[in-house]
Amino acid sequence: MKRKGTKDLTLTQRRELENYLKAGLHKKRIAELLGVCLATVYNELARGKCTQKVYSYTDYWGENHYRQVTAYSADIAEYNYRLNQSSHGAPLKSGNDFTLVREIENRVINGKLSPCAALGRIKRENACNTSISKTTLYRYIRAGYIFTRITMQDVKLKKRHYQKATVKRPPKGTSIEKRPAGIAARDSFGHWEMDCILSKKYTKDTLLTFTERLTRFEIMFKMPNHKAETVVRYVNKLEKRFGKRFRQLFKSITVDNGVEFSDFKGLEKSIYGGKRTSVYYCHPYTSCERGSNERLNREIRRLIPKGTDLSIISDKRIKDVETWVNNYPREIFGYATSAEMFALQLQAI
Repeated sequence: MKRKGTKDLTLTQRRELENYLKAGLHKKRIAELLGVCLATVYNELARGKCTQKVYSYTDYWGENHYRQVTAYSADIAEYNYRLNQSSHGAPLKSGNDFTLVREIENRVINGKLSPCAALGRIKRENACNTSISKTTLYRYIRAGYIFTRITMQDVKLKKRHYQKATVKRPPKGTSIEKRPAGIAARDSFGHWEMDCILSKKYTKDTLLTFTERLTRFEIMFKMPNHKAETVVRYVNKLEKRFGKRFRQLFKSITVDNGVEFSDFKGLEKSIYGGKRTSVYYCHPYTSCERGSNERLNREIRRLIPKGTDLSIISDKRIKDVETWVNNYPREIFGYATSAEMFALQLQAI
């Protein structure tokens, strides 16, 4: 039983915990950095406990010797966590209606129907009181929950395997997991998403795009490359444009884990001194966490198709595309434009 006051860590936090342990930080300090109680850290250490072989010394004959040490593995901890969670399944949707189960088995075995066809026919005839979906039906058969007479081999269906991307290392800066929930709700102004649109293959020019989450207002720059220092330089340029109002207009920026956004300290540091904004990093391969930015990048691609050599696109053309995107009537705003919505927010400030 989980102790009161503890909570489960995410895979990103487990990666951070592993790095903190390798750095030799005290467990109490690790708990403070992760924002959890000390008991959670100890629970994690027990969950991810493993034995690792580390180098010890090289003898006179050049042979390497190793020793066994007890360590913490984020991968093992995540595997054990998922394994434990798999036993917490929801109650069966079929409940105690074994009439439905027996009727499906009878029609599959004796009637030579597929489980899907049997279930559909039962629903059409209103033969049973309980209703389940086709997906749930095959899940029950695959898991062997309540169907004892039919298996996946009987229905001749192959299980589909999905390879889901996992976190290999913690982000360079602050994870999106620590981003305030109000930003995701889109109920406040001044929270942006940033991305790069690459040029034609073997060319370096790049478009740097900013999208405001509430108004969907777009800002675009053409950069000579997509290096980290170049991105910081253009964010500095943007800060110069808005001056002291930058902190009010750019309260946070959400980016992906691309190398061009790796200098999070440079992105957050103001040219006037102090911190100018908060930068949050999405999970790897999760572009939906920057959904507005990805959506408007598609609009930009309508005028600048993929494979276009950006080096021959003038700054005036980039500005025209930006204007077109911001003046496009949007159904979400009652067919008002992003430029109009953005202007209303500026007036409020």
